[in-house]
Amino acid sequence: MSDAPLAARDDTTAQSLRRRALIAIILVNFVSLAGFGLMFPVFAIYSRQIGASGIEIAGAVAAFSLGQFLSSPLWGRWSDRWGRRPVMIGGLAVGAFVYVLHIFALSPLTLLAARFVSGLATGSFSITFAVASDLSTRDNRTHVMGIVSAGFSLGFIFGPAIGGVTASFTGEDSAFALVCVVGALLGLVAALLTWWLMPETRPEAAPITSEPSAADKGPLLRRPGFAAAIGFALMVSIAFAQMEAILALFADDVLSLDPLGIGLLFGAMGLVTTVTQFTVTGPVAKHLGEAAMLALSLAIIAAGLVVLGFAHGLVLAGIGLFLTSSGFALVNPAISGLVSMASPAHAQGTGLGVMQSANALGRVLGPLAAGPLYDLQGEAAPLFWGGALLAATLLAMPLVTLPPREAPA
Repeated sequence: MSDAPLAARDDTTAQSLRRRALIAIILVNFVSLAGFGLMFPVFAIYSRQIGASGIEIAGAVAAFSLGQFLSSPLWGRWSDRWGRRPVMIGGLAVGAFVYVLHIFALSPLTLLAARFVSGLATGSFSITFAVASDLSTRDNRTHVMGIVSAGFSLGFIFGPAIGGVTASFTGEDSAFALVCVVGALLGLVAALLTWWLMPETRPEAAPITSEPSAADKGPLLRRPGFAAAIGFALMVSIAFAQMEAILALFADDVLSLDPLGIGLLFGAMGLVTTVTQFTVTGPVAKHLGEAAMLALSLAIIAAGLVVLGFAHGLVLAGIGLFLTSSGFALVNPAISGLVSMASPAHAQGTGLGVMQSANALGRVLGPLAAGPLYDLQGEAAPLFWGGALLAATLLAMPLVTLPPREAPA
């Protein structure tokens, strides 16, 4: 596949390549999140085998998101400078190599280091949102963002299942190493798919010099609506991460579910999110616009978290999780669309990388808050606090400026 940008191709060829690029980033997102999720069934068990305490296990989990927080803007900026395709291929290849390094993590400290470095490499998946921006117009951008996000949701469904099946082929002592090998192979598959399917999508106008011009330095956070959209991304990520961090415990302590039931619960959430992103995101964005879609999704997630907090049986819990998953399916494309519209054309990768950095920071702060709330204030406390945080965010929306769809890029 040539590295020449899409703008240099004739219309028929460009349309064909756009379709291939969209398929490529959906597959890359699926493979990336599946590669992350497949470690869930074995990570805690392996951590205990090498003598890690509960705090050290939590630290290793947080280290991954911390790595993403630090690296996502850099990956995005590199893709603005050198092109989406080569930077994405390089990031996926590095991520595959780091997965192999996990096998040699034989102490809690080296495992924490491996997870941190893995997070640094995985920050490259933020480039897929820049590609989605390159492939879309302002009118359909949020719809395309939703389709791309569906790749993550599918990975969320199948990743842990792949990890569990993989671990079942060997004894407990070797399960972690085998899962790491499979994760590395998935990363290589994603790199090959990107090399084979995806053309270069970065606009020709994007800067390729080693240093940005004076006009390009520093103003991103001061562009209308950019900081507000990043703040919304952080608040949503904190609230949702709080729920994710305690959901298995909540399902065990309150709903009395066994591990199979808990796994099916997570799978059902992923299925609802995927179907919603494929079918509903586009029409809602078209009829309401990104700002109203964001407000609607915040209200739905907040209501879902509160309903789940009051649940003592599967019916009410199912309603709460359906609302939460549906709202989450809408909120990510809405915020991605707003961030993209607030970012200049030559800095789409940087702007969307900052958004992914905010999401990663939320995945660090959310679990850190959820644990003490769960222990000190009760099983439903993280859910109620998450709902309150999103309700406050919704009330704050009229106080900030969001980028209009018709604003110049």
